[in-house]
Amino acid sequence: MLTDSKIDPGQMLERLNADGHVVIENLVDKATVADLRDRVERILAHEREHPADPGDSDISVDQVADIDFEYWRSGDDEIERMKNRIRRRQADEFDTPWPVRADEVCISFIHIPSLFDDGRSQRIFNLINKDVAFAPLVEHPVVLAMMDEALGRDAIVLDMSVNHVGPHTDSAGWHIDSPLTQIAEPLPNFTLGIQTAWMLDDFTFDNGATHVVTGSNHTQRKPPSGRAVLENETVLEGPAGSIAMWLSQTWHRHGANVTDGVRNGVIIQYGRSWVKPFVDLRTPMTAEQAAAFSPRLRYMLGCNASAPVRG
Repeated sequence: MLTDSKIDPGQMLERLNADGHVVIENLVDKATVADLRDRVERILAHEREHPADPGDSDISVDQVADIDFEYWRSGDDEIERMKNRIRRRQADEFDTPWPVRADEVCISFIHIPSLFDDGRSQRIFNLINKDVAFAPLVEHPVVLAMMDEALGRDAIVLDMSVNHVGPHTDSAGWHIDSPLTQIAEPLPNFTLGIQTAWMLDDFTFDNGATHVVTGSNHTQRKPPSGRAVLENETVLEGPAGSIAMWLSQTWHRHGANVTDGVRNGVIIQYGRSWVKPFVDLRTPMTAEQAAAFSPRLRYMLGCNASAPVRG
């Protein structure tokens, strides 16, 4: 893995704060990119063949019917699996109902589907606990220096996943990231989280690279719904091995993939220590896996937060 001494994290952070986004090219060498991409493809294939489905639940309080699953453009089978996962989670948490409508619940409680775009696109959740080889990405010195300055040395990881954008798929809608989706306007005038996307393939306009609206991080507003082209829209293109970063309050969406190929990105979202993570990254971490992580990384993944790691 490369560490380019010519890159000044302070300058990169200035650009990130000014524009709401930045791309740093070629932070990871080609051999590492090829290895990580092969690992991602193996996990994608396994999870496509063995999708997570806890089966029917005996939950007595069921609020799944209130959710508009059509937003995800998933097939009927995946929607049913998603309903089962949510019901199972509620059952495991003592049949605890949500106090608000399903469309108002924090996305940390309603996990998005693993398969969408009619099965052509896919997400891998909790990547860090499925393959420890991705751990060094979290602690890349350039990235970590920026996070220390922007979010504090007690910053945590809110999400670590893979976004696999399939061929001939439409763009996503404009959005900002949790927890800002739960906050009324005007949004905070300081940063709660920073999203990063490690490019395991070239990110191009044609294959679904991330689109952002330059300067939208200063508006303290949420983006309009839909996929319309907006003023100051910028495409975060770069060669494989690069990293795209944007502030969680920056308006963004992935673009349409009009090619016959796929576009893979490792998503790592960092946040302030008091922000609720997207998923519990301590589960199902084992003692063996934890031993492969540095103390700093274990803290960032939530260890020593409440429950001990179990072997």
